[in-house]
Amino acid sequence: MLVVQTTSLRFEAADAGVSTNEHLLERISATENRITRLAERLERSLDLVLRQAQNSSFDRSLVKALIDVLSEEGLVKKERLEQLWAEQCEKAEAEETNRSKRRKAGKRKKPISLKKQSAKRTRG
Repeated sequence: MLVVQTTSLRFEAADAGVSTNEHLLERISATENRITRLAERLERSLDLVLRQAQNSSFDRSLVKALIDVLSEEGLVKKERLEQLWAEQCEKAEAEETNRSKRRKAGKRKKPISLKKQSAKRTRG
């Protein structure tokens, strides 16, 4: 079998291969740029988290010092304060658990009650 191919067709095929390579290089470069921007954002996020942790540490030290001063003056009973704090933490945790359960339940399709089903049948 003899295949005839014009010379222009050979050059066009060669150009098509080059353009594909150039396209792939452009895609790789764009991906590299996106990854670089993502890394910069992650670095800024990490800095923010570290600053928040440092601020929390300062706030905790301040509250601890305030409790110590108030305890020394006899204005606050440390044991009672710790007890109330523990109760508040437990209450907040229970509320968060309930909210989480309600959110999960809301995502599921709720079954129709028997009264609603019978009402629908009588109307229809």
